[in-house]
Amino acid sequence: MSLQEMPNEVMEKLVDDADYATIQSIRKVSRELRSFIDGKTWQFPMYELSLDAYDDFIKLQWYHLHGRYQPFFFNGILEDYSMYYAQEKLGVVVDGGRSVEKMLKSEKVHTVGFIDLEILLNSSLLKLKNLRTSFYTVEKKECRLDYLLFKEKLKNLFATREQKVEAENVCFKVTDQSEILLILPHVDPSSVEDIYIEDSREIRDSELDIGEVVQTAQWKNARTLTLQNCILSAPLKHFTHFDEAYINVGSISMGDVIDMKNGICQRNNFEKFKRIHLYYVYVSDEEELIRLLGEQTSDWSYTQVWLYETVDPRTALRLEKFENRVTFQSRYVSPNMTLIPLE
Repeated sequence: MSLQEMPNEVMEKLVDDADYATIQSIRKVSRELRSFIDGKTWQFPMYELSLDAYDDFIKLQWYHLHGRYQPFFFNGILEDYSMYYAQEKLGVVVDGGRSVEKMLKSEKVHTVGFIDLEILLNSSLLKLKNLRTSFYTVEKKECRLDYLLFKEKLKNLFATREQKVEAENVCFKVTDQSEILLILPHVDPSSVEDIYIEDSREIRDSELDIGEVVQTAQWKNARTLTLQNCILSAPLKHFTHFDEAYINVGSISMGDVIDMKNGICQRNNFEKFKRIHLYYVYVSDEEELIRLLGEQTSDWSYTQVWLYETVDPRTALRLEKFENRVTFQSRYVSPNMTLIPLE
């Protein structure tokens, strides 16, 4: 008896116990089975999702949980999948996903890649540990329009989901903030704990404006931040809520540093604060900044240190300045510690 001849009750039981790869294989057998599969609602628990999108290449990688799954308990196995899509003169080369490499003639890479991504997301329960996206372009004219349309469709795909994506760690490798905003605003804000941002343009000391990103609820809810290969352009007052952060900025004013210091000292949850490393290229009126920071606790080997009172009487804020780095760090208050009063 073939699959098509099996009673619906048997097929229901068969596919209910199948993993994602098996479901997709069954779907390709015939039109009848494709209609049967597409007529069901699938919710494969997904653990991690990674998307790399370029002018002429797309890579999808994800991990499904196969077995018994609950939000805080998993008794099963992680199944990893990878799909590669490359634009060639004759069409699109597709490789991975438990199948052999194949050529789809006269197709566009972003069209084929998006169709598979849409099927994947619509059949998955997206409560992710990690969500990673990477965008890069060398502006190939023959792919430019398709690439822009792909990004717009990607944004709509996340924006129109009935249930928001949950992601604990979100990672963005981008050329500008618009590529972050394709996805970040459509992630459940309460699920976001860590944000990682990297400039994919590979231009040394390039500036990445994130003025709109810092206004999102997801940014405001995150607890840790890491910036790689980029200099951010955004007011420093939007960074004081992070418990731990590594921040590169371009030029900063003495007011920026003072505002950041005051914002951290006045945090209602200062007991959760760990450290923020602030790297800068240039600070305006550095001598005046040092004067405004108050009396130094120490000045060792070009490292200047200040200690400040906070809203938590048990802990102090230690501000350390060394060359072009300012570090804000939490310190327990000791009996003989002299603190600069809270403003």
